Amino acid sequence: MSNPSNRLGVIVVAAGRSSRMGGVDKQLLRLGGIPVILHSLRVFESFSGTGSIVLVMSEDNLEAGRNVVGESGLSKIIDVVAGGERRQDSVKVGLSVLTSHSNGIPEFVAVHDGARPFIDHELIEHGMSTARTIGAGIAAVPVKDTIKIAPHKIITDTLDRSELWSIQTPQIFRYDVLSTAHDMVSDDVTDDASMVESLGGIVAIFNGSDDNIKITTPEDLYLARLIYERRAGQGIFSGSGPPASAFGIGFDGHRLVSGGPLRLGGIDIEFNYHLDGHSDGDVLLHSIASAILGAANLGDLGGQFPSSDERYVNFDSAEFVAESARVALLAGWLVNHVDATIIAQKPRLATEALSMAATIGEITGLENSSINIKITSTDSVGAIGDGEGIAAQAVATLIPVKE
Repeated sequence: MSNPSNRLGVIVVAAGRSSRMGGVDKQLLRLGGIPVILHSLRVFESFSGTGSIVLVMSEDNLEAGRNVVGESGLSKIIDVVAGGERRQDSVKVGLSVLTSHSNGIPEFVAVHDGARPFIDHELIEHGMSTARTIGAGIAAVPVKDTIKIAPHKIITDTLDRSELWSIQTPQIFRYDVLSTAHDMVSDDVTDDASMVESLGGIVAIFNGSDDNIKITTPEDLYLARLIYERRAGQGIFSGSGPPASAFGIGFDGHRLVSGGPLRLGGIDIEFNYHLDGHSDGDVLLHSIASAILGAANLGDLGGQFPSSDERYVNFDSAEFVAESARVALLAGWLVNHVDATIIAQKPRLATEALSMAATIGEITGLENSSINIKITSTDSVGAIGDGEGIAAQAVATLIPVKE
């Protein structure tokens, strides 16, 4: 029988082998002074609709998980149990514990990865609303990269990424939908939504969050620390900046020549002129790439992407930014913030700034960075003031990806 105070039962799955973390259980590593697993448990605990929580750990770390819960002071965790061989086996164990508890059968069940510490109440609410209407709702974010099908590393097809989503957790179901799926499906699946889909059930997506990363590799843990600091108001967002931050300045300018559209900030702007350059002439992206390279002490744009190289004729400048962010990461630096100024007398660009910032924020390597774009002019002074060209200047802030 359902208990009105037990609207949501929660299964937090943390039973993986952590093979990509060198065998170290990622859920027990510390983030912000507490184990990773405790971040999501605290959020579910404080959510008013939660009645019961089950934590599913690997057999090897079961005792450690129980110690974390015992010291946490959380009251809604009804048990810490060992998981099964497969992820779906672990979820089924958790489901059994939920339904056998004295709280009764919940109206909804949320399944969440213990290695995703940045869940929040808004995500849970959206998931429950979707599950209430459809029966099953899963958090997801749009795919930003181009996806190709390449058996044996030979490309056979390019998928339309506008229809593709990267799936996260929580995945929230009406109890009967999830219970039926686990009773009827025994084949290997990658997630619980796949079980419901295989039975012909409808699963809907609700918007996830770019912060809602899953910690799988050591690099993910470094990124999680940066996200944690930003959300906690630490680092550059507190106004002082972390002592180990690096800052780089980039500048670029090109003349305008007849023929549109104008390519700037990664978008096409309706205009009768375009920027003349060896690549696509995007001075804003050039200045950002240069700033990233400078902050990481990796030289300049011409050194990394020489104009004498025919590969870069009409090249998409977004790739300059992505590659600059990639080599900076290899050198131990992650792009955290970009502040850039476009200097142009014409065309008027104030209405395009937000679109540029959004587009730049989707470039690989900048997805979790904050992007600020400003527009100014020279008040009709000089060549730019005469409408002969456009320039841009950028400052990039990088944070070391280390402990």
